[in-house]
Amino acid sequence: MTKWKRPDELDLELVDALQLNARAPWQDLAGALDVSPMTLARRWDRLTGEGLAWSSISVAAGASQGAVLELDCAHGSALEIAQLLAQKPNVITVALTSGDFGIYALMLTTDLSRLSAALDQTIPMDPRILRSRVNVFGSILGGVTWREGIMSRQRTEQVRPKAGSSASRESLLSIQDRPLFLELAGDARMSYVALAENLGTSAYAVKRRVNRLIRAGEINFRCDIARPLFGYPTAAFLKLTVPDSNTRRFGTLAGAWKETRFCAEVTSAANMILIVSVRSLEHLHNVLQRIYAADSAIEVADRRYVLNQVKVYGRLLHPDGRPAGHVPVDPWLDGS
Repeated sequence: MTKWKRPDELDLELVDALQLNARAPWQDLAGALDVSPMTLARRWDRLTGEGLAWSSISVAAGASQGAVLELDCAHGSALEIAQLLAQKPNVITVALTSGDFGIYALMLTTDLSRLSAALDQTIPMDPRILRSRVNVFGSILGGVTWREGIMSRQRTEQVRPKAGSSASRESLLSIQDRPLFLELAGDARMSYVALAENLGTSAYAVKRRVNRLIRAGEINFRCDIARPLFGYPTAAFLKLTVPDSNTRRFGTLAGAWKETRFCAEVTSAANMILIVSVRSLEHLHNVLQRIYAADSAIEVADRRYVLNQVKVYGRLLHPDGRPAGHVPVDPWLDGS
């Protein structure tokens, strides 16, 4: 079994910086982290080369819409069904869990009016799927991008992207952006020159479009990690019943927790789903206590321990969290 070098303090700070500003030039990050640009570039090459970290693009939380799928499968078939789902480009994340519904999957669509058709194309027609449940969401309240949160406040402010002016409605993410989105899904740090060559346009046009989509709140850039090798061996899937008067406030609060990987209000018997990375069962207990402290009226309707993370935002994963393949996220799969 391969032994990977444990990430050191500089690795953790570099990942934290890229989680905050994934396309920041090495020169800018070097000033914040007090190391040379060459050192950072070498570190990043090692982290990506060993599958410990990677960068990609995502639909921004507020612009994301789709469904959380839950599947109950015949004994012994869950992993194979999960792997089938993981091959779908509009299914961004898939995991096996404890509990009655042994699979959850996060599915994106560009238009909720096409959700029924997208579901027909996405959920396998397989007799081993005994039951399914669809929890629709119109936006995500947190977890699309997240941070280790270990940099000092001063360094964080040095790295944080500068806020720009808001963009016009014409720059909203559309199917015309699909080629650009799919290119950046593989590597969010790809240069504008390389993107332009691949897309048959100019670097200036690519940079202008990317900046407009960022300002419009349509896209974000992610830096993800092999979570078990960074101290997060598993996760928990929680279904919450939150008073309707408090869903937005609580969702915004929980969505900002460093453990949160997904948080959304859903149309279901339980009206919120929260997925968190945890270091242990004790860590999960701490998260539950924070939930109750935020609002004593919240009920945890269901809690499941993640047994196997099969896919995370387009990356197929080995059991240790390193990428085993890539199915680029494509929310336009339904053709809208």
